[in-house]
Amino acid sequence: MKAGSIICLALFVGAAFLSLAQMWFQPLDFAIFLMIIVTLAVLFVVALGITLVRREYISGQKLKDAGYLD
Repeated sequence: MKAGSIICLALFVGAAFLSLAQMWFQPLDFAIFLMIIVTLAVLFVVALGITLVRREYISGQKLKDAGYLD
């Protein structure tokens, strides 16, 4: 969970800094900027999904090992 949280945070902060740079300095063409932001958003959702599914799997395994689940 910790690694997934760090990855999601890094993607979010990167998108925020890129957005601020684009707003103030416009270093990229708008189409390229939009593609990068959409890519970062997709990677964020994928990393978040993997993190949540892994956490649920580990939680289920712990409950199974403790004898609470069949």
